[in-house]
Order: sequence, then structure tokens, then C-alpha cells
Amino acid sequence: MEAEYFGLGVLLLLSGVFSGTETAFTSLSLMQIHSLNTKFGRKGEIAQRLLERPDRLLTTVLIGNNLVNIAASALASAITIRLYGNAALGAMTGLLTLFILIFGEVTPKQIAIVHNESIACAMAPAILALSLALRPVVWIVGSASYVVTRLSGPSNGNAPTREGILHVIGHASTLGVIENYKYHMVKNVFRFSDVTVQAVMTHRTRVFSLNQSLTIDEALPEIVKAGYSRIPVYDDNPEEIVGIVLLKDVLDLTVAGNRSTRLKRIMVDPIYVPENRRIHRMLQHFRKSGLNIAVVRDEYGGLAGIVTLEDVIEEILGEIYDEHEEQEREKIVKLDKGTYILAADLPLYLANDTLGTHFETTGSAQTVGGYLTEHTGRIPHKDDIISTPHGEFIVQAMQKKRIVSVQFRPATSD
Repeated sequence: MEAEYFGLGVLLLLSGVFSGTETAFTSLSLMQIHSLNTKFGRKGEIAQRLLERPDRLLTTVLIGNNLVNIAASALASAITIRLYGNAALGAMTGLLTLFILIFGEVTPKQIAIVHNESIACAMAPAILALSLALRPVVWIVGSASYVVTRLSGPSNGNAPTREGILHVIGHASTLGVIENYKYHMVKNVFRFSDVTVQAVMTHRTRVFSLNQSLTIDEALPEIVKAGYSRIPVYDDNPEEIVGIVLLKDVLDLTVAGNRSTRLKRIMVDPIYVPENRRIHRMLQHFRKSGLNIAVVRDEYGGLAGIVTLEDVIEEILGEIYDEHEEQEREKIVKLDKGTYILAADLPLYLANDTLGTHFETTGSAQTVGGYLTEHTGRIPHKDDIISTPHGEFIVQAMQKKRIVSVQFRPATSD
């Protein structure tokens, strides 16, 4: 009788071990799996080997768990019938089920979640041996499971996704494991290849340029006042950029006393790019050309604006200001009662990130101003009220025919 009690205890203990082992292996993250051999040596390598075939691993553990649970139930039934008769069999079944639930399932799984790496590696050699011993049974059960799984449809896979990685990093930022600015930098890196030049360029109405016929003596005061190191130059029409003048060349000639030299004599050929070019390709272009400024053309070949290396880098690091550069106004300013002031050149993806909106366009619009123009089918006017599925806009400021800023009140969900 004592041997039967001892055997029942061992079976219940094994039930807990198998349940905990299952949870320990299945709760391991990809980063934990890759570091097992470094942390746990040979046992870690065995665990990694088992995880290369997760279907076989899970089948082995479940077969072992079910075998010990069936054996425990049979042994407990035999003991109960011998001591109390068939009348007590129902009560014993309920009591054993509760016992297995608490000590064979819930408690071991909770412990395994906390100590998943150490438990998985400690059990890896035993699970490998059991897998080899039960190979025929594991193969039969695994094959049957595979057929059923195939009938249920194709697998979605378990490869890491952009959203999954960002979720993990965002959670780490919330917990204080990494600084918030690092999280935003990583998020910007992931989005880098999705952003177009149009979203980061300086619009043509704000481009500082000079006539190529000006002499250095005439142009230098304007260049110093503007504070730029690369200046677009035009022939007769400011909308037709024909070259780029470098401040270094201007200063060299000034020091040499050649202040009468005209800009067209020292300008370099510009780089022309379409406004729908992705900025990761723009970065590669800048690296190859050595010229850190490009002229952006719209779909009709006209001037859309200019883009610089700094504009591209700021998409990862955020706005960069030097000691002489005046900081731009915030592109999103929160007012009272859930109202915001938005700059018209605010990229839509930044608006979505900050405001929790889901602005989408059917055309090429990349900014809030472009979205409103596309939505209305015309150039809005000052004080226009524009209703969209995402909320209500009021055009706050205009510069000629270009929106400068708008007031935005997000739509409230019912």
C-alpha cells in the first residue's frame, strides 16, 4: 500500500514537471533561445536543438504528461476501490482532478514562466532522451497532427514582424528599460524606408535662392544673412534651379580678393530627384555624390522644393539646430479641450503617431496640408472648416495659396 501511495506521488510530481517543462519551452523568446548556449553551456545547446523541431518537442512533452496523468488516475482509482469501494470513485475523481489542476498544471506553469530558461535547460537532456525512446509513438502522433494542421490551412509563420519588434521595444520604454528617445529613434529607423522626399523637403515657397548673375560681392551679404552653406541659384526664373553654390567656394574667392566673380562661374551642377523618392535611397544618393543637397521636382518637372542630408538624418534623430539657427515652431501644439494646432507641413505619419489618427490618402499627399487639399479637391481658404472622418479642421493661416497651419479637433468615438 505504501508503495502505491509513493508511486501516486511520483506520478503527480511528474505531471507537474511535464506541465512546467511545456510552458518553459513555449514561453522562451527568440532572444532567450539564441543566448541559451552562452548561459547554460551544453544543456543550453540541447535545448536549442530541441527547439529546432518545436512540433516534435511539444508532442514528446504532451505524450509524457498524458501518460503520467492516465497512470495516476488508474492508480488512484485502484486505491480508492480497494479502500472505500465503487461508491467513493466519483468523489476521488473530482478530488484528483482538482489536485492535478492546482499542483500539476497551474502552479508548475506559473513557476516555469518566471524561470523558463533554467527549467528548459535543466529538462532538455531528459526530454531529448524521452524523445528518442518514444520516437515511434512521437512520429505517429506528430504525423497525424501534421495532417490535421495542413487541412486547417497554411501557417502564418512565427517570424518576427516589424510591429512585434516595435511592441517589445515600446513596452521596454514604458518599463524604463530603455530611454524614450531611443524608442522613438528605433521607430524612426523602421519607418525610414517608407518616408518620401516630399514629406521632409523644404517647400519651394520657402527655398532661399539667388540669381546666378550676381557677383560674390553682391551675394555675400544675402548668404550671410540666410545662414546656409549650400545655396540654390537660378537663371531668370526662381522656379528653375540651375546650380548650387557652396559657401566654402564663396569664402575662398572672397579671401583671394575675387569678389567680382559671378555665381554662375562657381556653381556646381545640381542633383534632381522626384518628390516620391524614398529617403533611404536619397541617403545613398547623397553618400555617392558628395553633394548634400538636391532639387526636388514634382510630377510635371517643376520645382517642388529642396532636400538636404540634414533633412534626411533628422527623420531618425529629430530636429537638429546649430547655434545660429532659429528653432522652428512646434508642428503640433495642444490647446485646451482636445484641440490641436498643426503645421501644414506636418507629415501624416507623425500626425498619426502623435494623435492616434489614421490619416490615409488616395494620392501622393504626405503632409496635413496636402491631405486637406486632396480631401477638398481645391486649395482651401483661411477660416475654411473642413470635416473629415478623423475630425474637424479649421484653416488658421495661409501664405499666398499655401496652408501654413490649421486647428484640428479629433472626432470622438461613440
